[in-house]
Amino acid sequence: MGYKDIGRRIQKAREEAGLNQDQLAARLGLSQATLSNYELGKRRLYLAQLEAISRELGKPLQYFLAEGNGVALAPAAAVEPDEISALTRALSAEEKELVVNFIDFLLWRRGKSDD
Repeated sequence: MGYKDIGRRIQKAREEAGLNQDQLAARLGLSQATLSNYELGKRRLYLAQLEAISRELGKPLQYFLAEGNGVALAPAAAVEPDEISALTRALSAEEKELVVNFIDFLLWRRGKSDD
């Protein structure tokens, strides 16, 4: 899944919430142009930004990241390291980069909660 797919889902969720780009951008502390570029897939979207959008629109992160109409993921406790390795081998370079960004974000967030 690329930025354009995520952007389309952001737009759909925003419209379902009855918000225009100006309204959502203001709630997120972004410019309307930045949000527009996210929705068009023209601007890189980091997980922290997507998490804020997810919270504001009342959608789980998986709504924006899952392939197709939603993929049921196994609970984290049920996933073995070998399974993670096998799953990541099948990803494109762009998707692997998203996984690394997500892991970096989780480690950053854990460090923030320890403060």
